[in-house]
Amino acid sequence: MSKKSDILGAWGEELTTAHLEKLGYRILARNFRRREGEIDIIAAKDETTFFVEVKSRSQKGFARPADSITPKKRRRIAKAATLWFIEQEAESASSLLIAEVYPQSGEILLFEDFLC
Repeated sequence: MSKKSDILGAWGEELTTAHLEKLGYRILARNFRRREGEIDIIAAKDETTFFVEVKSRSQKGFARPADSITPKKRRRIAKAATLWFIEQEAESASSLLIAEVYPQSGEILLFEDFLC
C-alpha cells in the first residue's frame, strides 16, 4: 500500500468513526489485527456488534468500493470477528458493516451485510 493510500485509509476510518458515533454506535475497538485477519472498526448498536470494513476512494468511479470486498476478505473478517469475541469472552448478534467513504465530498455510505 502506498503512503498516499495509507493516509486516505486512515482519514476514511476517522470520518467513519465520527459518523458512526453520530448515528448512535458505540465504538468498541479500532484496527483489530490478528494473523487470521483484520477489522477496521468494531462498533455496537442495540444488541448487535458490527465489524466495519472501511473503503475510502478519492472519487467516485465505475466500481463501488464495497465491490472490492472479495469472498476471501469476508472470510478473513469473519475469522477475526470470531477471535475478537473469544478474546472478549462475549457473544452477540453480529454483522458486517461496509463503509464507503468519499473524503472529497464527505459522503459516507453504509451497507449492512452478513459475515460468511
